[in-house]
Amino acid sequence: MRAMKFSAVALLGALVVGISGCSSSDADEIADGRVTTIDHKFGATTITGTPTRIVAADTQWLDVLLELGIQPVGYLSAGTMGDERGLFPWESGVDASAKELDRSAIQQVGVPLKAEEIAALDPDLILGGFSVADQDDFDQLSKIAPTIAGLSEVQVDPWQDQVEILGRVLDKESRADEIVEATNGQIDALAQRLPGLKGKTALLSQYVFPTSQLVIVADPKDGASGLFTRLGMSLPPKLVEEAGVTGGRLMLSPERVDALSADVVVLLPNGGTLDDMMKLPGFADLPAVKSGGLAIVDYPTVAGLNTPSSLSVKYSLESITPQLEAVAG
Repeated sequence: MRAMKFSAVALLGALVVGISGCSSSDADEIADGRVTTIDHKFGATTITGTPTRIVAADTQWLDVLLELGIQPVGYLSAGTMGDERGLFPWESGVDASAKELDRSAIQQVGVPLKAEEIAALDPDLILGGFSVADQDDFDQLSKIAPTIAGLSEVQVDPWQDQVEILGRVLDKESRADEIVEATNGQIDALAQRLPGLKGKTALLSQYVFPTSQLVIVADPKDGASGLFTRLGMSLPPKLVEEAGVTGGRLMLSPERVDALSADVVVLLPNGGTLDDMMKLPGFADLPAVKSGGLAIVDYPTVAGLNTPSSLSVKYSLESITPQLEAVAG
């Protein structure tokens, strides 16, 4: 969202044609050490040895590092939407020695990073994710250190794929498997406790009051939709159809409040309040508003779902569980 990456990755877009994993050369042993090759949207990146100085250029990759017990040398934070270090509540484990990257370089289009700032950290791996906007950005960062961009053409990668891939890169496959199994197990347990969720619809959205713009995740393959899918829910078919082949995020005018017609609606009133939302024509008549399925959330909670990680999903899921229970009956 460039107010929360909703417009560029749009809903932190604001950060499938098969998700690529490691190639057949993964974990091959050669005289110089381990070699791992990762395929991504801008090609392939080969990493020799096990990186120890890693820059996390988006919050998803930062979270994966923390889960694997690795500290970054630098990280792109949530800025003023986080704590004094720009970190979300679930990222408190970042060491004080890690360098918070300068967010003033963020542009509407282009990599939100200063290459010279990253180079000064002497990294041996850059985890770019959705921060790497195009091939030129990737090429620029790759001159500094091996760089991993987004794993596919979806705007936000599924967190499970990031965990599995970084586990291979860092020779922590077993720990990566444990993380995925434990978090998915927690989600599955909730789905079993709330079987009424199966077949219901859900949306992740924000309403940006300064620009009077409604932004909705509208791609069922996007990582931001993964939690709802695992719970047995889906995006409203009409919304997915409207988004068309471009998928990603829909950006709509206030007159399109009807697009929020779903059983569960997770909504950030960006720059406003629930009272302000209730003044929009048609909002009070939405199914989620009438049934208790409307979750009005803060920035960390919506970011935790929009650019999900194992850590952030568990944090955000707790915040919206009352609405899930209400809809499940």
